[in-house]
Amino acid sequence: MNVVEKNAGTKIEYDVNGTKLSFADDELVINLARYQKDEVVTKDIMIDADGFLVMGQGRYYAAQVEIPEKEYDETVTTVTETVDGEEVEKEVVNRTAKPLDMDKVTLYLFSIDGIYIS
Repeated sequence: MNVVEKNAGTKIEYDVNGTKLSFADDELVINLARYQKDEVVTKDIMIDADGFLVMGQGRYYAAQVEIPEKEYDETVTTVTETVDGEEVEKEVVNRTAKPLDMDKVTLYLFSIDGIYIS
């Protein structure tokens, strides 16, 4: 995983276990593979007014995660179909999603100096 510190100061603690990213001693755990789509997905990790970690809207940024688009293995197979009484061969492309490559995930960290986290 690529880690980018966006500014100076204390950053939130995080841990990576497989495709799971946890913050602040498991206060918030995200399975990044679950959010991977056919386009880049960005998730904001924020601290709300009560000091709780939330994904989405909050009061202060703690981190931002950029999850890369899905990648696929493609295999071509030949299928025989009967069309109007004649057998016709067609090529079919089968796509199988590859597992999330954590080396392509980017974690942006923001300073949390002076911010209370419950």
